[in-house]
Amino acid sequence: MKIFCALGPGNIVADAMRDGGIVAGVTGYSFSQQLRRLLVAHGITGVLVTSNPDAGRVEQGGLTFQNLPRRGEGATGLGFHLSRIWYGVRLAVYARRIGADLAIIDSGSTHYFMLTLFKLLGIPVAVNFHNVRWPNGFEPRGTLKTLIRKLDSWFFRHIAAGAMGCSPECGVQARSDGAAHLRYFGWTSQFAASDPHPVDPFADPASPFRLLFSGRVERSKGVFDLLAMAQALRNAPGRAVSIEVCGDGGALSELRAEVDRLGLGDCVTLRGRLERGELDAAYHNCHALIVPTRGDFCEGMPLVCAEAVLTAKPIITSRLSNALPVIGECILEAVPENIDSYLDAIRTLADDSATYARLQSACASASVQFTERSLGYAAAVDRLIASIFSAHVPLHTYDALYDVKSVSNVAA
Repeated sequence: MKIFCALGPGNIVADAMRDGGIVAGVTGYSFSQQLRRLLVAHGITGVLVTSNPDAGRVEQGGLTFQNLPRRGEGATGLGFHLSRIWYGVRLAVYARRIGADLAIIDSGSTHYFMLTLFKLLGIPVAVNFHNVRWPNGFEPRGTLKTLIRKLDSWFFRHIAAGAMGCSPECGVQARSDGAAHLRYFGWTSQFAASDPHPVDPFADPASPFRLLFSGRVERSKGVFDLLAMAQALRNAPGRAVSIEVCGDGGALSELRAEVDRLGLGDCVTLRGRLERGELDAAYHNCHALIVPTRGDFCEGMPLVCAEAVLTAKPIITSRLSNALPVIGECILEAVPENIDSYLDAIRTLADDSATYARLQSACASASVQFTERSLGYAAAVDRLIASIFSAHVPLHTYDALYDVKSVSNVAA
């Protein structure tokens, strides 16, 4: 069997050039390395591409790893859609050229309806969702977005051979608009091990309650809402609250300027992008994670939520993160884009020791899924392939895919 996979914007060439062992990175085990090990275990050949702008290619065994840059990155309006459409054409033609028996395409690579080209070229095609089709509860509006939804839904009803995804909401949206028959396989991100560092924020009630935001610093991620919360909390009676923002992004400079303008430097700290050890320390030292995603971002299930649970930290977020069906017992839910609701949740965690203890204690059981290999991405790919090709037999166990041995030593 030969497979063609498009795995988003990462750098798959750099990933492949590592020493052959699987590496636990900033966001847990890399998806490309999980996939690579699964394919080697089954003797499956193929091509794995990412849209990273650093063009490159490396061949190892029967697998080719290639950065295939997508033209028009950063384009808006019509340019954005033309960029995605053309990239879809390139992916389908490439898959046909190598004689692929199956294609698995990550969300965001192209418009879903463009994947119809794979079927026209004789290649079954499935989708792997890292993001939902639309923000939960904020369905597409406007003529163009409605048209794209209709075309995409037609693809899922009539063309898609299956789908995978990081949260139940991904499956709900894939199967919406009449595609209830679509085979869907959920997966959870995988990490080396849980690393609980429970803290007692009530041991020293005179110290600030420490909130952590970790991720891309973009307006759609709610980072400017954090400043509105910080202003309200600083001017309100009760325990002090500090917010630490870790991550890089297009809005970081603007956010830094706004912190200075509002004079929030005493309660909002912008750390920028951190190395793994520094980020671990930030998780260990905080009291809770906050994920204030807004209604213009198609969040799938933030990896930072899994990291928080693995370090025994409660989470404040809304349904827009799509984490509630996955780790809801560790979450204090807020209303999307509602500053007052987030403030209520923050105050509850900072002042109510029973609520905090309940959410924190739930992290132990909720974290198991992130180290259970049969629930991981590789296992979902394996089951997807088996659902399409009856001769394919899934592995009995996936533990060996995550050890430190050379990839060439992994056996089915």
